[in-house]
Amino acid sequence: MTQKLKRLDDLEERILSCVAIGDCRGALKGPYSNPFLEITCPMRDHGPGFEAFFARGRFTIARALLDGKIEPSEGLAEVIYQCTLCGACREVCNNPENPCMSNPARESIDDHVEIWEALRADLVDIGMAPLGRHKEIFAHEAKEHNPYFESHNDRLIWIPKDFEVLPKGGDALFFVGCTSAYRLNEISKTFLEIANKAGIHLSITVDEWCCGSINLRSGAEDLFKELVEHNKDVFKKADVEKIVVTCAGCYKTLKYDYPKYVEDWDFEVLHAIELIDQLINQGKIKISKMFEGKITYHDPCHLGRHSGIYDAPRNVINAIKQDEFIEMRRNRKYSYCCGAGGGLKSGFPDLAIEIAVDRIREAEEMGADILTTTCPFCLNNLSDAAKEVNSKIKVIELLELVNQAIY
Repeated sequence: MTQKLKRLDDLEERILSCVAIGDCRGALKGPYSNPFLEITCPMRDHGPGFEAFFARGRFTIARALLDGKIEPSEGLAEVIYQCTLCGACREVCNNPENPCMSNPARESIDDHVEIWEALRADLVDIGMAPLGRHKEIFAHEAKEHNPYFESHNDRLIWIPKDFEVLPKGGDALFFVGCTSAYRLNEISKTFLEIANKAGIHLSITVDEWCCGSINLRSGAEDLFKELVEHNKDVFKKADVEKIVVTCAGCYKTLKYDYPKYVEDWDFEVLHAIELIDQLINQGKIKISKMFEGKITYHDPCHLGRHSGIYDAPRNVINAIKQDEFIEMRRNRKYSYCCGAGGGLKSGFPDLAIEIAVDRIREAEEMGADILTTTCPFCLNNLSDAAKEVNSKIKVIELLELVNQAIY
C-alpha cells in the first residue's frame, strides 16, 4: 500500500483483475460464425506501438506503481496522458461478443476509464502532472472559469440581442458550456433558434462556470470540485428541474460525474438532441424541408459509449434526411474516437488531428457527403482534420441540419 497513490490503491482489486488478454489492442467482433478483427484503441493505431500506450500496458504500469517496482515521474505522465479516455478498451475487454467468453475480468475491472482518471489524479497530487499546457489552462480556469483563456464576463456575448434571456425558471436551464460559449457559439445560437421555433422557454445564466470535464479527465480533481460546488448552487437558484446541454462532455459530466460529488443531485440532464427527438415525436417540431445528401454520423465517446445515447441522434437524422443515412463502419459502442478527448487536443494537438484524419477517411470510404455529430469537441477536431487532408466531406453539427430542415 502507498499513501501517495491513494486512488490507485482504492482500485487495486480492479487493477489486478486484468488478465492481459490484449483485446484492448484489437478484438474479434461480429457474429461468431464470421468474426472480423477490428482495432479499437486510437493510441494502438497512432502511438509508437509500445504496450504502455494502450490498456494492457497501462494496467501493468498501475500494478508496478502499486508494488513499488517503478516510481512516478514526469516522463511516465507524458505517456499516461497520451490517451483520449475514449473507453473503447472497456467495450472489447475479454472479447464480449464471443459466446464462449464469460467476461469475468471485464466485470471485475468495471470501467477502465475510471482507472485511467484515478492514475492521472494521483500523478497530479504528487506533482508529476498535469502536462505543461494543461497547467496553463487550469491556472486561467481557476480565475476565469473557462479553459479558453477568455474573460468570464464574455461568456454570453454571443446571445442575439433580440433573444429574451430568462434569468430563472422556464422549461429548462440551458447550460451552454465553454466550447459553445467561446469558440463554436453557432451551436448555441442554433439551439436557441430551434427552441424558439418549438416554443421551448430556456433560462440561461452568466453565472455558470466550466462543467469541469477537462479537469476531471486530466486529474485536477480539486479544481473540479470547486467548479461542481459553484455550479450546483447556480443550478439550485435557477429554479428548474431540467438541464439541457449541447456538449457531449458536459452531458457525461453533469449526468454521471456530478452525482458522485453532490449528495442531493436531483436534476434531469438532457442532451439537446434528446430533447429534439422528443419534440419531433410530440409534433412540436415540424420538418418542412428534408435535408439533401448522404449523411453519416459520428458517435461522440461521451454521449455514446459513456452514456448510451445512440438512438436519439439517429432518430433525428432519419426524420430530416432526404437521401441515404449511412452508418460508419465503426459505430455505436464500437465508434472510433475523434481524437480530441482526454486532454489530447490541448496536450498533443498533432496526434489528435492524426486520429481524426482516420475517422474522416472512414466517412469518405462510406460514400457520405456529410459527416455529422453532436459534440463541439468532435466537430472541431473532425473539421480540422478534414481541412488537413483537403477532404470534400462536409462536417456539420446535427443541430444545424435540424435547423435548416425546420425553417
